[in-house]
Amino acid sequence: MPRIAKDPQERRKEILDAAEELFSQKGYEHTSTIDIVKKMKVAQGTLYYYFESKEALADALVDRQLGYIYGLFSRVAYAPDLSAYHKIAWVMVFELDDPYGHNEMFGYLHHPNNAVLRRKADVQMICRFTSLIADIITQGNEEQLFSVSNPTLIAEFFLTSFHQWINPSLFDWTKEERIVRITAIQPVLEGLFGVAPGTFELALLREKAAAVRLS
Repeated sequence: MPRIAKDPQERRKEILDAAEELFSQKGYEHTSTIDIVKKMKVAQGTLYYYFESKEALADALVDRQLGYIYGLFSRVAYAPDLSAYHKIAWVMVFELDDPYGHNEMFGYLHHPNNAVLRRKADVQMICRFTSLIADIITQGNEEQLFSVSNPTLIAEFFLTSFHQWINPSLFDWTKEERIVRITAIQPVLEGLFGVAPGTFELALLREKAAAVRLS
């Protein structure tokens, strides 16, 4: 009976799934490409047909998960019927309340041997998402909601500081502990965006975020 060739996209997904499982169990540093192909019961050449190295595989794994989140952010950032206030509120609540389960999606980053993957995720996130946040800030300036002189730099700083401080792959904060921290720096965030005191109260942010409907 002739061998049925597997769909390339399906095979690529299987490799990424196997790698993610092993990275969760053993960590990136302690997982080899041989471990991955053994788990899949395929030849090592199969893996290298799709990924030239373990690092390239790791980049693709991070890109896969960030791609899903980037899609959500893009739909919000460029929704023509939303104010910049609604958009930035949605971003903050997304990070804090995790309504789409992205923390679980990146659960494999919690392993102590996945420092390389955490760095890749952080770098990709900042590089890919800065323009989205900057465009929201620019819209807020035009709507006279925000007062930011350099939207790109403020977007970079916001992503780096806000995301990292409550990042569960770095700190094992409970949700309540994350809320305490974000509430404490509310005046800092309001100063960063040039908004009036009280604009970024958590209750108001949640109210605005709840009004955002992704079709």
